Amino acid sequence: MNTENKSNLKYLLSNFPRNTILTSKYLTQKGFSHDLQKSYEHNGWLKRIFQGAYTILEDKADLNGAIYALQEQLNLSVHIGGITALNEYHNIMHNIPFERKQQLFGIRGEKLPKWFNTLYGKDIELNISSFLPKNISMTEQNHGNFKTKVSSLERAILEMLYQTPDKITLNEAYQIFELLITVKPKEFQILLEQCTSIKVNRLFLYLSETVNHNWFKRLDLSKIDLGKGAREITKGGKHNKKYNIIIGDVTEI
Repeated sequence: MNTENKSNLKYLLSNFPRNTILTSKYLTQKGFSHDLQKSYEHNGWLKRIFQGAYTILEDKADLNGAIYALQEQLNLSVHIGGITALNEYHNIMHNIPFERKQQLFGIRGEKLPKWFNTLYGKDIELNISSFLPKNISMTEQNHGNFKTKVSSLERAILEMLYQTPDKITLNEAYQIFELLITVKPKEFQILLEQCTSIKVNRLFLYLSETVNHNWFKRLDLSKIDLGKGAREITKGGKHNKKYNIIIGDVTEI
């Protein structure tokens, strides 16, 4: 290995966060040719864990280390959100334990690399939609030597409602809403005004009003698009005239 390659290797080892994925595409963009990548692999400095994906030496990259690569190296919007973000990052959890896959959300049109699907697909459930704009109302989570973007509490609530009632029961959503004592109504206002899912907007307002937290009164409902026509949330439910939804008893377990 010549002096220039050794210098490049030193840069690689000292500037890339450990326990994350290094993508071949990103390395190429940073000046590490495919031949150089193969040389590093041959000499044991890089370990190829799948085509297009490496770790440094014997690092172990978990799901967060892989998401870091998606966000920071491939510029994808994929992030942990919904019920996973509420439970694991915002400590909002009702008293009925469920074992779920990690809930990831991404914007329609983005495609996950094959290495991610192969290595982490069994642990995640990917929700692709554009009902909320990319990268608004996100927060950073520190994983030691690197950070990832996850949904803010307010965005995670709307992502949860996007999955209600198909993947999240109406009762579970209601119990989560009961726990929303401290939120940012201004953040909800921004999100709701840009949310393109009529179902999510109506269900949010219905549950907020039903629970009747003080912050609900600070929302300007006139600026939130509620669309036209009825929306069926629960088959066989009752018609709520105010929000024009067909919905069951939210308190029923």
